[in-house]
Amino acid sequence: MLLWHRPKCTAEWFRHSSWEVSSCQFSVSASSVQLEDLSGDEKLNCDPDNEPIRKRHHSLSSESVVQTLRCLRRKPAVAFAYFKDTHSLGFHHDFSTYSEMIQILSHSFQGKMLVSFFCEVISATDSGSPEILTLIDHLRKTCVTSHVLSFAVNCLIKAYSTCHDAQATIEKFCHLCRLGFVPTIWACNFLLKFVSQSGESDMVVTTYDQMKCFQLTLDAHSLNIVTRSLFQANKANEAFQVWVGMIEMVVKPDVHGYSSFIIGLCDCGKYDLAYNMISRYTVLQEITQERVPIEAMAYNMVIDGLCKEMKLEKAEKVLENKTKHGFAPDQYGYSYLIRSYCKMGNLEKAWHHVEAMVSHGIEINCHIVGYLLQCLRKLGMTSEVTVYFQKFRGLGLHFDGVLYNIGMDAYWKLGNLNAAVQLLNEMMAEGLAPDKIHYTCLINGYCLKGETENAWQAFEQMLKANIKPDVVTYNILASGYSRNGLVMKVFDLLEHMMDQGLEPNSLTYGVVIAGFCRGGNLSEAEVSMVCGYLRSGWTDHAYMLFLRVAKQGNMVDPFSCFKLISGLCRDGKVEGASSLCSMMLEKNVVPHVISYSKLISAYCQTGDMHSARLWFDDMVERGLSDVIAYTALMNGYCKVGRLKEACDFFDQMINFGIKPDVVAYTVLLDVHLKEILYRRWQDIAKDKDNMKNNEIEPDVVYYTVLIGGQCKAAYLDEARGLFDEMLTKGLAPDVYAYTALINGYCSQGETAKAKIFYKKCWIRE
Repeated sequence: MLLWHRPKCTAEWFRHSSWEVSSCQFSVSASSVQLEDLSGDEKLNCDPDNEPIRKRHHSLSSESVVQTLRCLRRKPAVAFAYFKDTHSLGFHHDFSTYSEMIQILSHSFQGKMLVSFFCEVISATDSGSPEILTLIDHLRKTCVTSHVLSFAVNCLIKAYSTCHDAQATIEKFCHLCRLGFVPTIWACNFLLKFVSQSGESDMVVTTYDQMKCFQLTLDAHSLNIVTRSLFQANKANEAFQVWVGMIEMVVKPDVHGYSSFIIGLCDCGKYDLAYNMISRYTVLQEITQERVPIEAMAYNMVIDGLCKEMKLEKAEKVLENKTKHGFAPDQYGYSYLIRSYCKMGNLEKAWHHVEAMVSHGIEINCHIVGYLLQCLRKLGMTSEVTVYFQKFRGLGLHFDGVLYNIGMDAYWKLGNLNAAVQLLNEMMAEGLAPDKIHYTCLINGYCLKGETENAWQAFEQMLKANIKPDVVTYNILASGYSRNGLVMKVFDLLEHMMDQGLEPNSLTYGVVIAGFCRGGNLSEAEVSMVCGYLRSGWTDHAYMLFLRVAKQGNMVDPFSCFKLISGLCRDGKVEGASSLCSMMLEKNVVPHVISYSKLISAYCQTGDMHSARLWFDDMVERGLSDVIAYTALMNGYCKVGRLKEACDFFDQMINFGIKPDVVAYTVLLDVHLKEILYRRWQDIAKDKDNMKNNEIEPDVVYYTVLIGGQCKAAYLDEARGLFDEMLTKGLAPDVYAYTALINGYCSQGETAKAKIFYKKCWIRE
């Protein structure tokens, strides 16, 4: 038989032969060949007269489609293809044909096809498709096989989860239950898992409650899904209530369920509840009575949590229960107990558990050794630290950097710096790279012994190893230098610290001051106190102490002077900053260029251009001028209306080879704009004279416009003159005149004058 003589559609071929099928994703030849594979009985059933299948032009009907589907019940793929092809040919399926198709796919457990089938029905928008719940209800009334119906409902719920969100799927599930369907445990668990993936633990519990209301059968897997969702939302108490409710429903958790529930409680920090589950002190005491095995990890998590809360007796009981239930003791449980007993300083109990570990053949690791040595150090048993350090090392245990640091710390406290250095070298020989803690420990030992040169060498070795010191390292070294009276070394170290991008803190100055005082260097201590005050933001205290120290012939370091000048300028105490700069110059200490710029800018803010110019000239003579200082001076001249001088300084800056920045150009632009405004307002002033010649008197509005123009041009003195002239003529300024003058003063930073006119305006109103 030649395949190319076959019709192009399965349904068409069946229609020409008095048969019908559907379009699935089957080729014409495949579907026709599969029909030829039908047994003789099937062919007889399909053609009662046993005549060759040659009838043509037979119209499709529900009965004929159902009959064809039944003939294809052992060929679900072909039946599905036939069903779809008939639809594509314009045939409208009804409840009987849909029901037959569902039964065929369910009976042969074709889950993927049936889910796809339901998804098409659910998503269909044409009026020809039946309502899905009505269809399923029709199936329930016509289907006699229970497993077929259960399978169909399972696939329908899966199809809902594909086409809808969690809330809509729950609603359809409940509707099915109200129609009398009893979903299987698989369907219940599938829905619970689907809802839990939405992250809404409340929705999971609601779904679970609705299932209980419908008296559906749930199992241990259902319990695990619900409680796990609650644990993820950190709702341990609700999870515990669900657990108890499930136990009351005689749902017995599986082995993994017990363990995962205990772990969930631990993850939420509910160690007491977890302890009660294990040790029979709650309604769940049958767990241990029935000897239901719990995973070792669950036991260890409970022990760890109880130890963190220092409930060590309970932790020991859990370890006991773990052993009773057949688990061999491991390193973790003992390690948690040893850590906690060492933390509270109970060395006897800690040793007891170490011996228990050894008796069970469990190896001691570096962490447990570290707990023990730290405990000995905490108890002041420094000699014992070194003894047990050597003893444990002799056992061939692997030592990490923490243990070496403990050993080095003990040796330098005992004054045996050679042994500490030897440990550092041994550590590096074993391939362990020292960190800043090891070097800081060594530096501290040298400083306490007064060997500041060795301390500095260790510090340099630290820098060569590309290990960046922190504030603690610098503080220790600064304290050692100050105790030994090495004043310049202290200030050099502080400067080095700041070069590394670290800001000295209050503790830094505290240890330096304390060290100077112990060494009898009280003047240096006062100098350091100035720095300390500045670090704390107490500029006034720092300045007063600075003056006292300066009278004694001492000088604060340049960096602290710079900070003090900045603070005084910021607080508007320009004269104090100026005096400080003068004292620095008397001591042949040239202020930093930023200090000059801040001082010049502060004088410009007050309008004292004479003093600003004096400090600027001094700065230029010392070759320190920069764009910031020039810009500050230009801006100052611009504010007081001396625009020509501002432009002259811009030209001078260019001539000196100083490249202007965007701020300098902005100031220059402001100068030119104000100059243009000034010229325009000068023309307006001429109009005023013309008004006078024509015996026309200006009114309040005219004066207000003039005042506003002068303020915009930064000519505040002229604006004030116009305001006074208006008063002299008996004109009462309105709120607009006051506002123009107040805005002018505010724009130039003269807030005091602005407040005066604001009060006058308020009183007038």
